[in-house]
Amino acid sequence: MARKFGSTARGRRLRRDLRLLREALNLSTDEAGTRAGISGPTLSRMESGKRGISVDEARRLLDIYDVSPARQGKIVDLAERANQLGWWQPFESHLREDAQGTIALEEQASRIINFELMLIPGLLQTPEYAREIIRASNFDDTARDVEAKVAARMARQSVLTRPDDAPELVAILDEAALHRFRSSTMMRRQLNHLVDAASQPNVTIQVVPFGAGHHASAESPCVVFEFGDDPAIVYLEGKISGLFLEELHDVAVYQETVTRLLQVALNPSESVDFIDRISKELS
Repeated sequence: MARKFGSTARGRRLRRDLRLLREALNLSTDEAGTRAGISGPTLSRMESGKRGISVDEARRLLDIYDVSPARQGKIVDLAERANQLGWWQPFESHLREDAQGTIALEEQASRIINFELMLIPGLLQTPEYAREIIRASNFDDTARDVEAKVAARMARQSVLTRPDDAPELVAILDEAALHRFRSSTMMRRQLNHLVDAASQPNVTIQVVPFGAGHHASAESPCVVFEFGDDPAIVYLEGKISGLFLEELHDVAVYQETVTRLLQVALNPSESVDFIDRISKELS
């Protein structure tokens, strides 16, 4: 079963901050918990993500960690926001748990690296392309399910145009993704959308052409979510469910994979020209 990340992108940062503050004072979880009126095992579960952290519990821990008022305010705000429902909750009944998790991670990531073999990444899809893909891959969905998923996917894309802290998106596409379509008219519009998206300062698109031969991720797509100084998370999507990887070694393998993909990909300018040329051939 996929791990639920509905609010844990913020929660993970909260847990990390509280753990580092405790360790800086050389306190065990039993010692810190006793002082804060929380049992040691409970604090351990809180720090490991097996249990949530309430705002009151965060305040009590911060009081014993001797944190400055300014930093206390930031961490308490993080605790408050970690317990808020995401904007995607109205779509919850139509989305898999791992899909909700990827949305939550997109909301918190500083950089998203998405490699796709056969599809245009969700953050760069047009509504008609998304609808076609969802219908084809979710063949048991009702028309209502399909439209709800399309609406959620389009809403996700607003993360790239946030005014203050929009994440950087690096989309690496195998050339196959540019040629797989049912309607040339629909695909031309989708490719034109990619060209337009690449003009955004935080969006980079690079194509791995067929001429590159076999490459570092010829067997599967992947998404690497980076969070500044915090550990990265990798998402691997499956037909039934997805898998989130957090172990440092596992994440490092995929970080090296995308590094190698970028080495054989066309550069951003060449990639845009390449996509534009394919689009014009569909006219």
